[in-house]
Amino acid sequence: MPDITPFWISIKVAVISTIIVSILGIFVSRLLYKRKGHLTKLLESFILLPIVLPPTVLGFILLIIFSPRSMVGNFFTNVLHLPVVFTMTGAVIASVIVSFPLMYQHTIQGFRGINPKMLNTARTMGASENKIFYRLILPLSKRSIMAGVMMSFARAIGEFGATLMIAGYIPNKTNTLPLEIYFLVDQGRENQAWLWVLVLVAFSITVIGVLNFANKDKSQEVE
Repeated sequence: MPDITPFWISIKVAVISTIIVSILGIFVSRLLYKRKGHLTKLLESFILLPIVLPPTVLGFILLIIFSPRSMVGNFFTNVLHLPVVFTMTGAVIASVIVSFPLMYQHTIQGFRGINPKMLNTARTMGASENKIFYRLILPLSKRSIMAGVMMSFARAIGEFGATLMIAGYIPNKTNTLPLEIYFLVDQGRENQAWLWVLVLVAFSITVIGVLNFANKDKSQEVE
């Protein structure tokens, strides 16, 4: 019977990070979806930077930022009593950084895809911005938001480079599935690695299938 601890560690890290990026993604998208201009474009470029940066580079940056010798790392360790380096907290932070751009992209596209005339009509009828957001924008963007949630969860499950740099490979503590596969292969235990490879492949196919089905259903509604 294989040790399923890496599976549960990956699920825990992915769930926590997805909850965080979902809240942040909706919040940041609400702030930026109506804004245009160079400053907004610059900020969006910064938000999307983790998509193009190598994960090991992100991991190195996080390692420097959250090192116990840094101001931020010292604050987390001694004030919040939440050390980051070589802990599950570090794995969660790495997953948040790499998956947030996906959540943001899907969410803000959903917000910007709503017909402005509908929102302006609601304003002329006296609806507040909060009411418009919660009664119109969020419900009309639910498909985009759910797509962002699923993609963020999948990205968190598959995160490797940044996690290895900041959280390391500590059995029963930070050994997520991608890390477990890498070290099983490194130890010559390919047969055990295959089990987790198949699990991740099946999960990825499921996510892609659900997204394709949702997009097909959406296109049929438009027609």
